[in-house]
Amino acid sequence: MSNPSLAGDTAPGILVRMLVPALLVLLVASWCFGGVVEDSTSQDEWLQLLALPVLALAVIALSASPPSDRLLRAGLLLALLIALVPAIQLLPLPNALWSIAPGRAGVAADLARAGIVQPAHHWSLTPHASERAVWALLPALAAFLAACALPVRFARFFAKACVAIVLLNVLFALFESGLPRDSGLRMYPDETSGFGGLLINPNHFATALVIGLCLSIGLAVDAWRRAGGALTFGMQWVYAGAGLLCMLAIPITTSRAGIVLVPPALVGTFLLTGVLPISRIGKSRGVTIAAAFAMVLGLIGVWSGFGWLAVAKQEDPRMVIADATFRIGKSYFPLGSGIGSFQPVFEQHMPASLWMPEYVNHAHNEYAQWWLTGGLPAMLVLAFGLIVFALAGIRIFNAKGRSSGIVVAAACWVGIAAALVHSWVDFPLSTTTLMTTTAMLAGFMLSATAEVGERARRKYGRRPGMENG
Repeated sequence: MSNPSLAGDTAPGILVRMLVPALLVLLVASWCFGGVVEDSTSQDEWLQLLALPVLALAVIALSASPPSDRLLRAGLLLALLIALVPAIQLLPLPNALWSIAPGRAGVAADLARAGIVQPAHHWSLTPHASERAVWALLPALAAFLAACALPVRFARFFAKACVAIVLLNVLFALFESGLPRDSGLRMYPDETSGFGGLLINPNHFATALVIGLCLSIGLAVDAWRRAGGALTFGMQWVYAGAGLLCMLAIPITTSRAGIVLVPPALVGTFLLTGVLPISRIGKSRGVTIAAAFAMVLGLIGVWSGFGWLAVAKQEDPRMVIADATFRIGKSYFPLGSGIGSFQPVFEQHMPASLWMPEYVNHAHNEYAQWWLTGGLPAMLVLAFGLIVFALAGIRIFNAKGRSSGIVVAAACWVGIAAALVHSWVDFPLSTTTLMTTTAMLAGFMLSATAEVGERARRKYGRRPGMENG
């Protein structure tokens, strides 16, 4: 009788050997060509095609050995539900149901006044944009499933790859910053100068740098433990230096949110990797001092964040856009306006204070935009996703960094959390680059936590799926 095990640990060797380079190519390609903030470009289409073989290999590997861990299965279900939100919006609806929301009734009235009669009402107000949104999820979906299918030992390799890519982009951004505005060597010559490198938005690069910082700390802690806790020169110092470079580069992006995220990201990574054990606070002088310093550092970050938000609400138009999006979303509840419909819907209801020559293509708040365009189904999926994420964090915290995989998973968790927090004031996860990167990290995170659950079931004889933390 065979023991239940993780999908990646029993996947045929040929699939693993094919998945690793395929996922690496997809990750690198998403960084090279997925850094724009437009909703659909020719580069995005090529990335979507590139994701198809990765997706196929991952599905075959997971089908060959389905995961037994309940949390990992919940993560796979979550990925499916996220893709289903824009997919179901392509379905037609009866006129009575279609116009149930006040916002939709207003759209129907405007169409009638213009003499436009629609033969069929799709759930989405912009079905073509919603269809593009489904395809846009392919790179992230493929990266997530591939990470879930691969053995946990590859988490370290891809964490190193992410750190290396982030640091290489720092060098590229420094190179670009010295070029004239009209230089043909610029990645985005039509845009204003900014320290983003391959990412057109410097704020999004700040998010990537915070993720790189967390991963570097996780790799340093893992290398330090592999060296038996020795402080002699070794790879732990190389990774610590990489984290320091990521941290020093964040202010150059001029991203205020990125700077605010650094203190809590540092504290969170040290806590979850087990470097700062809470159980030893008050028992060990060194741990107590470190915990007090970490608490002060975390409070500084939180206080700075709230202070910045208070000022931004009065001075930053992005806050006005986000607030307006929340209000507009109420008139389209419960169906939502359709994933991909933000721009035309927002322009129709835009407050006079935001009338300007430029158009608004994002709400600068991922949750507000998801609320407006996805409605109740999107909110339910979001709630489910946050629950899965929280349970993964609890399991990582309880594991106290007992294995290499869980240490890297802890760094992944904090990096993803930083991206989710930044998404409250920006839209980093709307870029193919960061969406694919965080999805891959989420896959490895869940695989590592599944390994912890598997060991607990084997040790205590629990039935599959009963271990949740």
